[in-house]
Amino acid sequence: MIHPHTRVQSGDPAIGVGVFATMPIPRGTVVVVRDRFDLCLDRKAFFGMPASLRAAMETYMYHDKCGNLVLSWDHARYMNHNCHPSTMMTDYGLEIAVRDIDAGEELTTEYGLLNVQEPYAICCGCEDCRKRLRLDDIDVYCDCWDARIRESLVRIPRVDQPLLSLLLGEARLRLDEFLSGRAAYSSVRNLKWRAEPACVQVG
Repeated sequence: MIHPHTRVQSGDPAIGVGVFATMPIPRGTVVVVRDRFDLCLDRKAFFGMPASLRAAMETYMYHDKCGNLVLSWDHARYMNHNCHPSTMMTDYGLEIAVRDIDAGEELTTEYGLLNVQEPYAICCGCEDCRKRLRLDDIDVYCDCWDARIRESLVRIPRVDQPLLSLLLGEARLRLDEFLSGRAAYSSVRNLKWRAEPACVQVG
């Protein structure tokens, strides 16, 4: 589920629609929580669907660390990529604002954390755009991404969190343990799908 102070609207004509803030969203705000209403398909179920349906859905889906394909049920699926994103996926079943987001500003995310299955061109228009998403982006950029995420996560108790109560189960337990200092930070390296046979579902 995406933060209530967001909406879908037209953005860059070359990209199409995007998700925009309707009110300021401060750094450390949980922006998206993976919840039980998100569609989660294993690869066998996904590839058992008709090709036309797969093609229509695949644009908006991402692979989680278990190899499942996930489709957000609300407009979180319309968030666009930026190489300097305002929000980032974490290994805690949530996406967090990694800087302050102004009212009217587009929320962007880092597609390199979504386990892309083949390299493809990107043109986000930001300074130092990487130009392509690659299969090893998590390995290459994890230290930089972890620093931004870790510094943002520790702000969670300091800002209003309309979505935090929706984070349940193992993901919430691990987040609480990190925030209380009882556990180390869980790196985005752990988001990488490594085709391991056993994996814990979120939510």
